Amino acid sequence: MRLETYGMTAVPPGVRALFDRQTQPEGGWDWFEILAATTLASRESACIAALVDSAGLAVSAVPVVTADGRVIRGLTSPFTTLFVAPLGSDENARILGKHLAGKAGSTLRLDALDDADSAVTAFQQGLAEGGLAVTRFRHFVNWFEAVDNFAAYWNGRGSRLKSTVKRKAAALERENRLTFEQIDMMADWRRGTEIYKKIYAGSWKPDEPHPYFIDALLEKMGQSGVAKLGVALIDAKPVAVQIWLVQQGRATIFKLAHDPAFDRQSPGTLLTHWFLRLLHDQAGVREVDFGRGDDTYKRQWLAFSRYRQGLLAANPRTLKGILSVVVDILPPRLMKYVRQKTGKDTAKAKSSTGSPIENGPIENGTS
Repeated sequence: MRLETYGMTAVPPGVRALFDRQTQPEGGWDWFEILAATTLASRESACIAALVDSAGLAVSAVPVVTADGRVIRGLTSPFTTLFVAPLGSDENARILGKHLAGKAGSTLRLDALDDADSAVTAFQQGLAEGGLAVTRFRHFVNWFEAVDNFAAYWNGRGSRLKSTVKRKAAALERENRLTFEQIDMMADWRRGTEIYKKIYAGSWKPDEPHPYFIDALLEKMGQSGVAKLGVALIDAKPVAVQIWLVQQGRATIFKLAHDPAFDRQSPGTLLTHWFLRLLHDQAGVREVDFGRGDDTYKRQWLAFSRYRQGLLAANPRTLKGILSVVVDILPPRLMKYVRQKTGKDTAKAKSSTGSPIENGPIENGTS
């Protein structure tokens, strides 16, 4: 087994095929290509680190960012809700991590990880075997729920949410003021992009950290059918917009915005209800999540939460790496040890998936 690295424009077909087989929107080649084109800092470069067997076949890969020739982080951004790398089997993931450790800078960080993914755990083990000091941390909360039957799902919502949808929709529909539209992004992605950007610019939300990302996302993943865009219109004026990422029965409510001038009509709430029912019935969506963040409104829509994890690896062969070990990695380990020895390890919580989660700072994001 050997490690090979490739620039984003020089990835061989065998490595590209690992990404093409992914079943999550944020694991496909289009997603990482968009991130590489629109989110890197001036000194950063994106590449694919791949594990190649003796027959020349790529069996595991991870998209990473380098600076000054050293790997510093996974290819993620503030938009990433789940880092899905084609790590392959646990053993291949472990070997890839061990090889990649030799390419790491002072620190190497991966964000938005699925804590239940055994290949991620194996990759972390490989980094440690390669000489790095490694720790996990809570990154952000992700709300989710299975929606096998829409009527049953909706009956299970709180009375306040159901009443809001019923009252606000009825008031607007009596005068034929409310309509919805799913933009055909395969044929009309430019119009969809214009609608989104106009509503977002007039909303309460801050400027995007990477202003060209959404354009690239809607052009590439809109035309491929993964990015869905829904709009609520009042008096024929677009007043709320949402981008959902949908693939193989799973959907992430990825970006949303509305015109504050229409707050009293709750167009965003009405759009979420309409779009979820539409995608459930027509696109086969059976599991929905709300991306990043623990915002209160997300709990009204989805019943379960889990933590996405981060991974920090420090290189003790460098001065900055030693500092990171002392400041970032040893204190949490020491605290965990003290809790266990004193019998006060009550900071363990159970996520709705049953996985133990250690207490720690949570970095909230917003969809």
